[in-house]
Amino acid sequence: MCGKLSKWLRFMGIDTIYIKDGDTAKIENLALKTGRIIVTRSHKFIGRKKIEAIVLEEDNLENQIQELDKKINIKDNINLLRRCSVCNSPLIEVEKEKVKGLIPQYVYRTQDKFIECPKCKKIYWQGTHYENIKKRIERILTTVLLAMLLVYGCTKKALYNTNKQGVPIVRILIAENDTTLTLFSQETITVKSPNDQFKIQQIDSFRLTVNDNFHFPLLCKSKANSPIFVNGIGYHGKIKVYRDPYLKAINFIDMETYLKGVVPHEIGTRTMAELEAVKAQAVAARTYAFKHLNLEKRPTFDLVATVYDQVYKGIQYGYSVADSAVNETYGEIITYRGKPIEAKYSSTCGGRTSDATDNWGDETVPYLLSIKDRPNISFHEDNAFCSISPLFKWQKKYSKEEFHNLLRKNLILNSDDPVICRSSTIKTFHLARNPRSKRVTKLIVETETDKLILSGLDIRKTLKENNKILLSNYFYIETHNDSIIIFGRGAGHGCGMCQWGAIGMAQKGYSYNEILKHYYRGTNVKRKY
Repeated sequence: MCGKLSKWLRFMGIDTIYIKDGDTAKIENLALKTGRIIVTRSHKFIGRKKIEAIVLEEDNLENQIQELDKKINIKDNINLLRRCSVCNSPLIEVEKEKVKGLIPQYVYRTQDKFIECPKCKKIYWQGTHYENIKKRIERILTTVLLAMLLVYGCTKKALYNTNKQGVPIVRILIAENDTTLTLFSQETITVKSPNDQFKIQQIDSFRLTVNDNFHFPLLCKSKANSPIFVNGIGYHGKIKVYRDPYLKAINFIDMETYLKGVVPHEIGTRTMAELEAVKAQAVAARTYAFKHLNLEKRPTFDLVATVYDQVYKGIQYGYSVADSAVNETYGEIITYRGKPIEAKYSSTCGGRTSDATDNWGDETVPYLLSIKDRPNISFHEDNAFCSISPLFKWQKKYSKEEFHNLLRKNLILNSDDPVICRSSTIKTFHLARNPRSKRVTKLIVETETDKLILSGLDIRKTLKENNKILLSNYFYIETHNDSIIIFGRGAGHGCGMCQWGAIGMAQKGYSYNEILKHYYRGTNVKRKY
């Protein structure tokens, strides 16, 4: 349904993969690994966690291009004759002599510049066809530009809204796929729908179901900004409820209040002696949230209130040290070359952090490279800042039979072809490792009939026990007679800031700025608002 559109996007030089009738899970996996936006006529990708999808309502090519440009501003990324319209490969310029005999003689005589696809060998030049394509694209996008001038008055759409003090408003998904939601507050709640409104009186508990005849979405606001409780958890700000087809609730709240509901759940309840670690956590969490604010690409919410993004529990378990940390770092974020970073963090690195490439694709991130987590590189790894963590070192012991059964069971659950795993005996397995971070980057399992290669989070899932994935990818496996022992370090992906390491640094007198610069090399902390 989007085949012609993909070809024209490639004409414009935009990196576009076209998949016809592909498997939904594989398309989602590709989008996650490569950071691509899914452009489709189908609604099945909307609302998926971590997936950005644009559903085109138009079926005409020119209208589709205009619709897409309004959503992701493709006009600023046009670079004609940069990608092959057939296979999407980047084009390269070739010498004129090399195309002799491969193109019409008239073209060879009248043109001097030729570009070739290194993969499918298609040859391009700036002839009449090129000029016609260029003019058509300009005409289509000029129409869009004129419409934007009329509608928006030449102003660029902001990626987020702010309150009166200029603090960004964060939209957090706090409930989804529910058939019922229960709302109450100590003050009156005003509920507005697109064509009506009603009130929920103070202390009254209101049960909302998917079968109710309301016109959704419903916007809920309490008197005097009293917390609104959704399924028993209280939230400041506004609550917006959608039905599609189940109920989902979004909390609209200013960034600083949001952080007070995040920080104590991410780094735990620390003492005032560890305040600098909590401040580092507040700045990292603020940066992560700020990086993911996007009204344009995420129409309903910015973040999920779970470990998919950052754990957020509203006003539950508020903690004075966390509140102080948020207040004392008001508006501060971490930047690299002037831009907000992807502020990854996890519980315990085990003595050295991981590379971004150990966890998410092949792209190196300069400020997310593996570092030794100790005050001096000559210090032994056991002297790491995070050595105070209860999960700094750990081990698991199995018999060979237990370990092979564990592998087979998890491979059956996680494999694209569980039949192979179910019917085969595991012959051997071995690990591939990043020599810099010491992380296991590949787990290779060989059966009688197949070789299975697992990477990233799939490694930890394949070694999970009682539905709990392996603590980290920083581990070694040793065989002793009939026993197999996993010797491991750390917990979590290990990339970016080590939370227990930050606590250890705070205990040794380091400031939050020093902590952040230690874990995110080459960055700066700046006040954003």
